[in-house]
Amino acid sequence: MKIGIIGAGSMGSAMVKGFNNAGHMNMKDIFIKSGTSNKAKLLAKKVKAQLVHHYDDLSDIDVIIVMVNEDAAMDVITQLKTIINKNTILISVVPSISINDIEDVLSETQPIVSLVPNTVVEINQGMICYHGNSNVDETRIKALFQPLGNVIKVKESELDIFSTIAGCGPAIVDIFIEALSDGAVLNGMSRTMSYEVITGMMIGAAQLSQQGVHPAKLKDDVTSPGGSTIKAVAALEKMGLDMH
Repeated sequence: MKIGIIGAGSMGSAMVKGFNNAGHMNMKDIFIKSGTSNKAKLLAKKVKAQLVHHYDDLSDIDVIIVMVNEDAAMDVITQLKTIINKNTILISVVPSISINDIEDVLSETQPIVSLVPNTVVEINQGMICYHGNSNVDETRIKALFQPLGNVIKVKESELDIFSTIAGCGPAIVDIFIEALSDGAVLNGMSRTMSYEVITGMMIGAAQLSQQGVHPAKLKDDVTSPGGSTIKAVAALEKMGLDMH
């Protein structure tokens, strides 16, 4: 399967590196479109992918993934209109653009997917959701992205919600990790040790939650009467963390 990548920013780079790390495809089958910066060239060189300079170079591609900023997205899709093969799957990683918007430019018969990944696809632990039009072979979409993490089909109306919790979530978790680390350092633990303890704790807690036990029960199991955990929970609730 030949894959065209338009946009070598943070998300584009993370996805390409994830494909490379997964080892499930020949990186020579990935064609990265050059841009105004040097990022695409450096990325292609690093993962031994192909660097292309013109949209015409993507005319014989199975999948084209567009990962540019919102202001440039429709211009890119318009330029693809004259060269894209009718069987090529166009995947948009641009949240503000709907499938209908893309169909209006290309065709209602073009296979089109809206995709929302998060940056941890780079280490093949991503959360990836998608919604495709009726022309899309969903088996191909899942086969392509499963090496990068968990792939979930959602309603198109749920894409923005997914983007917020899975896309923005890692940054929120990072802030939480940093805050816990600051508290640990304040009380005498080294920064390095604190990060090791905190990240290990969070991975374990997340894996326990994945087993299907309700988070409220997991919380109740470790909140002893008058203990430090329930005091921490109360402090967080006072600061507005609890949405109930």
